[in-house]
Amino acid sequence: MATLEAFRAVLDDKGTPEIIRNHIIDSLQYALRNHGQIFTAKEVEWLAGWDDARIPLAATRELHKRVAETSR
Repeated sequence: MATLEAFRAVLDDKGTPEIIRNHIIDSLQYALRNHGQIFTAKEVEWLAGWDDARIPLAATRELHKRVAETSR
């Protein structure tokens, strides 16, 4: 969770260059979509509440995937 909080701090910093913001968002989105199982449920729920549409979308998909797997 500390790494995700650090990413959030970098994203919230007004001085962070846009290219860095995009790299963080793209990397988190990729990790959620392709390796979502590495995140805890608490982390995925927290990411689902972020204000950039790409992260909550990928996190919500991961949450739905987990619910579908547990309901089988």
